[in-house]
Amino acid sequence: MGSRITVLDNGTLIVNTVIDKDAGEYLCVAQSTVGDDLQLMRVSVSMKPAKIESKLYRKKQIHLGNDLKVDCKATGAPKPEISWGLPDGTVVNSALQADDGHGGGRVRRYTLFDNGTLFVNQEGDYTCYAENKVGKDKMHVHITVVTAAPKILVPNQTYAKVKPGGNVRFDCEALGEPKPNILWMLPNNDEIAASNAQHLIHVNGSLDIRNVKLTDSGEYVCVARNSGGEERKTYKLEIEGNPPVINGFRQNRTVIKDVTAKHARKLIHCKAEGDPPPTITWIMPDNIFLAAPYFGSRINVHHNGTLEIRNVRATDTAEFICMARNSGGETVMIVQLEVANILRRPIFDNPFNERIVSRTGKTIILNCSAHGSPKPEIVWTLPNGTRLTVGAYHGSHHHLNNDGTLVIYNSQKGDSGKYRCGAKNNLGYVEKLIILNIGHKPYILTRPRGIIRGMSGEPIFLHCLSDGSPSPRIFWTLPGGHTLTRPQVLGRYQLVENGTLVVKDTTLNDRGNYVCKAHNDAGEAVLTIPVVIIAYPPRITSGSPSTVRVVPGTPIQLNCAATGIPKPEITWELPDKTILSTAEQGRPKGSELLHPEGTLIIQRPTSSESGKYKCMARNHMGTDSKITYVLVL
Repeated sequence: MGSRITVLDNGTLIVNTVIDKDAGEYLCVAQSTVGDDLQLMRVSVSMKPAKIESKLYRKKQIHLGNDLKVDCKATGAPKPEISWGLPDGTVVNSALQADDGHGGGRVRRYTLFDNGTLFVNQEGDYTCYAENKVGKDKMHVHITVVTAAPKILVPNQTYAKVKPGGNVRFDCEALGEPKPNILWMLPNNDEIAASNAQHLIHVNGSLDIRNVKLTDSGEYVCVARNSGGEERKTYKLEIEGNPPVINGFRQNRTVIKDVTAKHARKLIHCKAEGDPPPTITWIMPDNIFLAAPYFGSRINVHHNGTLEIRNVRATDTAEFICMARNSGGETVMIVQLEVANILRRPIFDNPFNERIVSRTGKTIILNCSAHGSPKPEIVWTLPNGTRLTVGAYHGSHHHLNNDGTLVIYNSQKGDSGKYRCGAKNNLGYVEKLIILNIGHKPYILTRPRGIIRGMSGEPIFLHCLSDGSPSPRIFWTLPGGHTLTRPQVLGRYQLVENGTLVVKDTTLNDRGNYVCKAHNDAGEAVLTIPVVIIAYPPRITSGSPSTVRVVPGTPIQLNCAATGIPKPEITWELPDKTILSTAEQGRPKGSELLHPEGTLIIQRPTSSESGKYKCMARNHMGTDSKITYVLVL
């Protein structure tokens, strides 16, 4: 009987996994020696196509990083199989299937359970399919991933004033989706995203500053970032009491160079300010400490901190250190003194201002050599205001040599501008100006592929958008040899500001090569565009029979459709020699009506309108015609 159908000892018939072919009549026969009996039973198999419950086009949103549960419940007989179509076109339909990603730590995209429920975490269009032997159904779901830009909660304090050696905390707790990352920008512009020896960053983003020093004063910026954006909050830290400030330099260590002539009287000022007022001590070259005030035979330290050296000697070429101290801290100024026999103010080897023009990508050397005694210090000021000095690192793009020459590698358009070179020593300051102009050859951005084909009578647009520095001028040379050199309208030709050439009402004579040239001081770019104009004479493709007979009063429709480039104009010549054209689609007196496509309708024909009707199709390439005789009987 097969594995699906079983007969038990008690006579029961069992049919497993019923299919549609199992429907029909079943006859049970019981036999014995004394007689027979039988029972007829009819079995019908109920089949129901798959149908998804609550099937609607749904839109759902999930937060970035979270999973979304999407149900797909279906009914039917037999039980439908559920499968899902993913945004990338993949179809998954196993009893339990999950995308665990591949190597490289890719995040799981989905999990599918045998009841049709899908867990996803990526946006896109998902489709649920339910199918059995009788039919199938589907449901669409669009999922959008939602992000929220960071929002820093209002902190308890954004300003703090502490004593040196103390501790302070700035709170920076931020909300957002996904959870924002927190980093801090210190007053010296360093960025920290993790704790270090002095700074502790808590899990909620708060910053602890421990063992506060004078250099810790300034502005601290908390930055909260995620994929939705960023927000910043500024905090200010001040140190109680004013640490000493020497000669206005607000730093705890200042190094300056100074020069004086032999046998002269030299004054080195050390004006120290602070709260409480600082004490001033000079440390001499032999490590001798002189506290203010001090008065000796050749060296004095005045009450205001000024160091006086009388009858300067060659051996005074050395470092002199002014130290100012109070409860707020300690500040020093180191003076590197040079004793010279002859002093001269700075003089440039070439004192004249210059203008230099170069191309993109070149290495450029700007000269600023100067001499003087003591040797002048060379300072360059770039067009954006940045100051460059000898010995400092200025990146890979600029290099300042010891002789004062400035080297610019791989010059770009942004390097153009005014460069100021200054030479300074103790006797004076001189400055010169160098104007640099970086240009690059024009480049034509629009390049059509192949031949441009236009229809006769229609306009054509030939684009020639270009880029370059300085901004290039556009020239167009027409096939006949005439050249347009500026934006203008010349007959049927128009040159637009952006370089596009427009040719209106084209004819066969407009075919040929159009040449665009983009020109500036750095060079020239050329683009040749071949143009073909397509045109052919009219040909009537649909018309009425050569003879039409009608009863008076019965409307007549005479067809006349034609092809051609340019589009032909359709006219009809009536028996009385009247001309009707598609431009005037009828006449005030008469029963004729001409439609735009060329069909002529005689609404109420009479015997007087019998005769020859001639349809003509005309463009500048030629004419075609067809004659129909109308007899009104």
